[in-house]
Amino acid sequence: MSSWNSVQEEIVRLNRSDAIDVVRRQKITDVQNITGRSLVVYATDFITPNPLKAQFTGNLTIISLADKDGFDEVTRNLPHGAGIDILLHSPGGSAEATESIVALLRDRFSHIRFIIPNVAKSAATMLAMSGEVLLMDERSELGPTDPQMTFVQDGRTIFAPAQAIKDQFKAAQDEINGDPKKLPAWVPILGWYGPALLAQCDNHLALAKELVFKWLEQYMFADEPDANQKAERIATYLANHNNFRSHGRRVGMAELQALGVKILDLRTVPDLHEAIRDLYTAITLTFANTGAYKIVENGNNEAMIGMLQIAQQQIPQQQAPQSASMITQHQNGRRPVRNGRKKKK
Repeated sequence: MSSWNSVQEEIVRLNRSDAIDVVRRQKITDVQNITGRSLVVYATDFITPNPLKAQFTGNLTIISLADKDGFDEVTRNLPHGAGIDILLHSPGGSAEATESIVALLRDRFSHIRFIIPNVAKSAATMLAMSGEVLLMDERSELGPTDPQMTFVQDGRTIFAPAQAIKDQFKAAQDEINGDPKKLPAWVPILGWYGPALLAQCDNHLALAKELVFKWLEQYMFADEPDANQKAERIATYLANHNNFRSHGRRVGMAELQALGVKILDLRTVPDLHEAIRDLYTAITLTFANTGAYKIVENGNNEAMIGMLQIAQQQIPQQQAPQSASMITQHQNGRRPVRNGRKKKK
């Protein structure tokens, strides 16, 4: 059984500047050799212990419309109409961008499996629900899909769950109707709410549920007589903030299976389980020891990788070779991505 140290030793033994890339890409090939399917990696560095790197990446690690380019790059030369596996490691991001990515993927591939080696939250959970099957183990976790609202009041940026905003407004309404003298206490809080905020909350809540419901019905439960009921139950549960009390709560394999989500327990396929863990370790080593913050990559060495220009010695090492560096290559001749943008020729 391999380990973090054994993957690290593979990198060290190569003794070359692009060792991390070479090992990571070999791990992609290893998974493909077991499954017989194309594999795409979409992973971001959002749980890194390195605060220096985190202060520069900010929202660059979330799902955005820029990721359409990444998914297009790594899927357009793969066999269309066939099946594909997507390793997904992401904190989430834009539901609207996720919808665009799903449209791209479903136009090209007839059967999609999402591999969750560790964490896929929020909009990444929504993305996972557009597949036919999830591949998970005891470590894997998804999260609630309830939307989080962002608004600025008096120079302060405020983040709050859409459902919590609605619940708080309803509580204020009930208290004030019951005792008008309580109005002055609520005025500072209600002042945060713009005239359209409650309507926006309703719209975002409806969208989160609608997208997951549609994808589940069309793909995971396609041709099943009770597809509508299954999709409704799962989409409603995941979108309800009051089921979880926190947007960051873990939704694990057992909970998802109880809801009826189709899951392949990786522990029942030991060789594939091991290969995926090795690949995830190689991805983690890449994030820990380079300026990479987002990897979108396939098994043909086609990739778009977001990279920060941070001096290697500034990044604290996490049990990995200090000499390793990141070199992003494109078979079509494009240059590496730097700071989320392609360099001009």
